[in-house]
Amino acid sequence: MEQIGVVVKEDGEHIEILAVRESACGSDCSTCSAKCSESKPFNLKTINTINAKVGDRVRIEMNSKAVLSYMVLIYGLPLVFFMAGSVIFFSIFKNLNYLHAELYSLIAGLLVMSVAYLIIKKVDNKYGKAGNNNLVLSKF
Repeated sequence: MEQIGVVVKEDGEHIEILAVRESACGSDCSTCSAKCSESKPFNLKTINTINAKVGDRVRIEMNSKAVLSYMVLIYGLPLVFFMAGSVIFFSIFKNLNYLHAELYSLIAGLLVMSVAYLIIKKVDNKYGKAGNNNLVLSKF
């Protein structure tokens, strides 16, 4: 995956890059009311490996495998925890003859899903601060 951005801030060995997140469909259809074609800017802070200065245009290349792995972690893990927690607690509550087993299992599934977010936070803190962010910068 590749993006083009502009360096907007230098902070020691780090730089902050302003880039534009491309739309999901990649086109700018004026007749579409789905709003999926709106591109939004985002800031990215990374290690300055190319000695870029404020105002320089840079190409950001991301390892596609790493991006997909993070997407599975961010979206898949909470879903799996929610589904597993709901099913397991539903069977427990049903065997205990709780009157509202479905409602209780839903609440338990949400609580189990919150554990997934704690795991994601730990993984993000470990790999995000290690400087191992799978980005390759080059001047554009």
